[in-house]
Amino acid sequence: MGLIAEFRMTSEQLPLVDVAEGVPEATVEFESVQGHPSGAPTFIVRVAGADADAIKAAFADADSVTDHSLVVADGATRRYRCRPTGNPPTDLELLADNGSIPDRVLATPSGWEERRWFADREEFDQFRTFCRANDYELQLDRLVEADEGPDGRVTSPFGTGDRSRPREMTEAQQEALVTAHKMGYFDTPRTATMADVADELGVASASLSERLRRAQNHLIAEFRRSSSIKPRIN
Repeated sequence: MGLIAEFRMTSEQLPLVDVAEGVPEATVEFESVQGHPSGAPTFIVRVAGADADAIKAAFADADSVTDHSLVVADGATRRYRCRPTGNPPTDLELLADNGSIPDRVLATPSGWEERRWFADREEFDQFRTFCRANDYELQLDRLVEADEGPDGRVTSPFGTGDRSRPREMTEAQQEALVTAHKMGYFDTPRTATMADVADELGVASASLSERLRRAQNHLIAEFRRSSSIKPRIN
């Protein structure tokens, strides 16, 4: 038994709120968060539905994030790398120990809109305590129970899914995987290094490593779930 919550966190102090305010017609979505042993994490943010110059100006004018840079532009969709400014939230250890899994996080002009998986009510209450400690007003839209079946999948009014299942492979992850394969990164012996592929994509090696890891995790998870794929014994 688990819980799935849809809620809004309202605060002007949340990162990227000022970016969303600068392009209110756009969708500003967190694609990944890369933690660091010391210092602020790195956000990869997907922005779609706004003029490219307007998006660039919104990041340039934002006070909530710094070190912003364009990662990739694909038509009307642009992905930026950035880091939050200011001091980290209080009780960050409490959030780090929380086992909940964010499924979707959108930045809006007033805060964040989020859908998150929780193992139980205690985990949800712990998350809500963290929000209150940081003056984030949490407005709960839906909180429903999810029943877990023998195959690890969960069923709820939101639909069917797997709490442990990674999100669908992103376009950036697909691009990284295909480019690495084409360049010979997976060959034996390798004909391209991580740095070679990263240079081709115009990203940092650390970012590429994270994308490849997530892409491979997704493929392996799909392999294990597919009843039509059987291991071959020679």
